Amino acid sequence: MKYRNFKFTFSIENTSFTILSICLEKLVKPIPKHSHSKNSYELHYISYGYGTLIADGKEYDITPGTFFMTGPGVAHEQVSLPSDPMTEYCIYLQVNSQGQTVQGSMMDTFLKCDFWIGMAESGIHELMKQIFAELETQNQGYELMLQSLLQQLILQTTRHYNQKEGNASNRSSSPTNLSDLTYLIIEEAFLYDYRDLTLDTLARQVNLGKRQTERLLQKHYNKTFLQKRTEARMSAACLLLNESQKSIAAIADELGYSSAEHFTNAFKRYYNVTPSGFRKERE
Repeated sequence: MKYRNFKFTFSIENTSFTILSICLEKLVKPIPKHSHSKNSYELHYISYGYGTLIADGKEYDITPGTFFMTGPGVAHEQVSLPSDPMTEYCIYLQVNSQGQTVQGSMMDTFLKCDFWIGMAESGIHELMKQIFAELETQNQGYELMLQSLLQQLILQTTRHYNQKEGNASNRSSSPTNLSDLTYLIIEEAFLYDYRDLTLDTLARQVNLGKRQTERLLQKHYNKTFLQKRTEARMSAACLLLNESQKSIAAIADELGYSSAEHFTNAFKRYYNVTPSGFRKERE
């Protein structure tokens, strides 16, 4: 169940939150490595199943009840246990502070944390279920109910950051005037469409020229289009080599390379090892 191209805005203190995507899905396929742009965050709650999260190169075991937040610039990927794949609630949001936050306040705590993982209190799961119930039924006044539930979710999330349990990291982020939906379009394009994605296609999707799109990627992701597409393909390649028995030729085709040789050369340039060598190392 996915609510994409969804735009719902509310405020807490002097900080505005725009929800762009809300999903509930079973993660049968691995989620390749990706990261969010400035001021973009994802809240993840695992209701069922098991797997692994790799965030900024560190591995975390995922079990039912795991809650984690991935903020700006945190490279992360997810792999489910094939026999019991993860079922995940995921909310993608953009955050903008309208001025200086008060040091030590709830919003100051939220904005200063770019990654957190730990076990959620029971209230997180209940809030997620209620949010989906409101979206599904859309009874009279559901917008007000949704605003209240989402505000509670943000506040409960921030309380988790102050717990001793869990792992957190902090970085600095700066405000941006990039339109809300553009973030989601760009990140989902590289996450799901990396096989055939071109700069022309991406530029049309975000309603910009090719040069403007290239400058936008450099500014907000510190990467060129080709670097981001290569990053997406190489991350997916590692997951396919690890988690499947597909041949090198089949993986090359799935990733959009014209031949196994082309894929092998690209993989070796990126990781300094051939795909077959990488697979043997993991075995």
